[in-house]
Amino acid sequence: GCASTGSGTGPKVVVVGGGYGGATAAKYVRMWSDYGINVTLVEPNASFISCPLSNLVLGGSKTLADITTPYDNLVKRHGVNLVRDMVTSIDADKRVVKLAGGSELAYDRLIVSPGVDFMWETLPGMNKPGAQDKVLHSFKAGPQTVALRRQLEAMPDGGVYALSIPLAPYRCPPGPYERACQVAHYFSKAKPRSKVLILDANDDVTSKGPLFKK
Repeated sequence: GCASTGSGTGPKVVVVGGGYGGATAAKYVRMWSDYGINVTLVEPNASFISCPLSNLVLGGSKTLADITTPYDNLVKRHGVNLVRDMVTSIDADKRVVKLAGGSELAYDRLIVSPGVDFMWETLPGMNKPGAQDKVLHSFKAGPQTVALRRQLEAMPDGGVYALSIPLAPYRCPPGPYERACQVAHYFSKAKPRSKVLILDANDDVTSKGPLFKK
């Protein structure tokens, strides 16, 4: 059967994904209160953790708690219905999304903002059992961000932090360079004999080159 998308008989909007795009869309569609729009956000997590700002956690100027925002404000203040689930398929003809938990959500309008995920099958080494726990990417903000920060803290002064940058195009071109700068900033203050080694598959810096080199 179809899960409820909120009370009222107004139009129903379903938003898939609670990242920057989806959460912002859900908030502002609900703020159009004159139209009485029912908004349901489908998101498996209870909180949003900012991926771009996670480099500041590695650099030591922010904690994970600083960059974590629960969805409570969307629910309590703006009246968004939060469904903790994943969308497995969309039937555009019937205007229904199917959820991993087995239920369905009907909609009048659909906003799809699911973000991206890793394609581990393209990295055979990282796809081996245990590899992702040993070589931390932490480009998906959360537990790995904290774990990598602890690794940097435990690293001896004089150690090397190696960062691999893939051939463009890849998600968020400045991301790896921002990370390198944040880790180098931490080293300059806490481990001055350490260094950051960048292994860049590109011929030149892919984003903000002059600023990064400066």
